[in-house]
Amino acid sequence: MSRFNLRALLITDLGFGNDPLWDPDWLASDVLEALPLSLERAADWVEDWRARPLGEILALRICKNFLVPMELITDRLAEGPVRTQIDRWMDLRPRLP
Repeated sequence: MSRFNLRALLITDLGFGNDPLWDPDWLASDVLEALPLSLERAADWVEDWRARPLGEILALRICKNFLVPMELITDRLAEGPVRTQIDRWMDLRPRLP
């Protein structure tokens, strides 16, 4: 999580260049890949998250934490499937524990 947050801060403060580490779309793809749940499963689980087993609640919380850097760079993402997925996750994020 820390490396994603750092990359987002650097992209926000310094912009991005030719290195994929500085590319907002690349960062968004890395975040999506690191999420422990699919969007569909997270959306299903969030409906009754208080009744879920502790491990499932933790997975939802990890998703929420991984999405923090997306708040900084979502507006810098190119239109396309990655942006669409991030937008859907960001819509769900306020409901995650």
